[in-house]
Amino acid sequence: MGLAGLPGREWMIKDAKGRQFSLDSAEEAFEELHEYGEGATVWSREVHRALFVTKSIDGWKQVPDPRG
Repeated sequence: MGLAGLPGREWMIKDAKGRQFSLDSAEEAFEELHEYGEGATVWSREVHRALFVTKSIDGWKQVPDPRG
């Protein structure tokens, strides 16, 4: 691992009350989205990990549901 760390993505579901739930992948997030109720949305961000630190460059961005 270099000084820049390992790039990756993080995924979360934000429900209508603003609570946030972390998930491992886009597939998992969209499969479970209906379980979080009406108004729940999927968000993602690009991160770089180095040792025990996770750093996001652009912050969270809402991801549209590819299933329509």
